[in-house]
Amino acid sequence: MSSTEAARKLLLGDGTTPLKLEYFAIEGVAEQVRIALAIANVPFDDIAVPFGEWQTKKPTTKYGQLPELTLPNGTIITESMAMFRLAGEADPEGKLYPSDIAKRLKVEEVLGLVSDVGRAWRPAIYIGMRPQVFGHPPKGEWAESDAVIKKVRSTFIKEELPRFMGYFADLIKENGGKFLTGDDLTIADIAAYQQITYFSRGIADYVPKDCLEPYPEVLAYLGRVVGHSKVAAYKASKAK
Repeated sequence: MSSTEAARKLLLGDGTTPLKLEYFAIEGVAEQVRIALAIANVPFDDIAVPFGEWQTKKPTTKYGQLPELTLPNGTIITESMAMFRLAGEADPEGKLYPSDIAKRLKVEEVLGLVSDVGRAWRPAIYIGMRPQVFGHPPKGEWAESDAVIKKVRSTFIKEELPRFMGYFADLIKENGGKFLTGDDLTIADIAAYQQITYFSRGIADYVPKDCLEPYPEVLAYLGRVVGHSKVAAYKASKAK
């Protein structure tokens, strides 16, 4: 049995019990898993946990967090990147997470770069959510909170975002001008798409929706990802 066949067996079971993905009714870290499962043609029940029910449900989860992926055999997968790689492995075309070790290494390198972006951005987002972690008073008691949050996030957009967008632009050129690791869409592209487009969604205060406009090569790349037939089909199914 190939690794792809083994992954599909885990995710599909005997067809009598559906795969179940539980998360909140937002994209968050679960969205890349949803996209990968859809591309791999793995059906799943997408369970949205209401925020109002989270404090009750939280103690029932293994690590006090979501998403959780329940396999047909009852096994619960708790880490989103483990789910993501498993979904990629299940791609019957073998493109999302290639078995060729050299190609897979390139995918892993890009996943690492995407993680670097998230790690660099994390202080800028969490200073507005949990300022106490950074030695500040709670936001409601912190008179300078808005000014500091604006400065930290604006500095990231001005100094860090250009650096990372340059890295992605270079990868696109180095690998043939289509996707980040070559001609085929991989889980690296899905992860990069989710991370990069986050900055243009107006989710975080003081991050302009047009902040990606200075990077035309990256914008064109994002258009190719969302224009991929299977990604587009998934997006269309969500819009119904």
